[in-house]
Amino acid sequence: MHKFLFMIFVSLLLPTAVVSQQVETPKATVFGGYAYLRNGGNHTNGWDGQATFNLNRYLGITADIGGNYRTIVSVSPLPSVSASVNQSVYTFLFGPTLTANFGRSAVFGHALFGAARASSSAGFNIPIIGGITTGLNSATAFAMAFGGGVDIGVSRHFAIRAAQVDYIRTQFNTLDALSTGFSSSTGGAQNSFRYSGGIVVRF
Repeated sequence: MHKFLFMIFVSLLLPTAVVSQQVETPKATVFGGYAYLRNGGNHTNGWDGQATFNLNRYLGITADIGGNYRTIVSVSPLPSVSASVNQSVYTFLFGPTLTANFGRSAVFGHALFGAARASSSAGFNIPIIGGITTGLNSATAFAMAFGGGVDIGVSRHFAIRAAQVDYIRTQFNTLDALSTGFSSSTGGAQNSFRYSGGIVVRF
């Protein structure tokens, strides 16, 4: 009788123990990958990197740094001679992240705040001399991002970030937005959408 009760007890606890191991929360996660940023009619490609320290099973603190780039105009007036005007934007964001773990996979959402730095530059490529780049203008403004994504678990320590989608709002004034080539908006605020995907490492 005692053996029978013991077997029932073990059979009831075993699935719970297995599930708890599968949804074990990592102490920290690091993400790196490709990022596509759209601002109005501007399309930029770049990268995004994140580090999240988990305070508990659901709540963590995230640091997010990203960079996106595009060529505004490019001309080649002579063979082997080219000139271009380029634009870049970097974001430095921090804030809370909420995560729900499902086995080795996870769904998360975050609210991030910080700064964005936009800049424009001119590049020249001349035979013998090579490439020359000079800065035209740069500006820094407040930025915030709201979004989330899905991580598909591959193993205990690795996952694929299938999609992270963020709404990013920046507060460049009209002159800075136009002179850096970041946006043609004249409203003193810019609305962007970013998609990111890549590799997640768990610790």
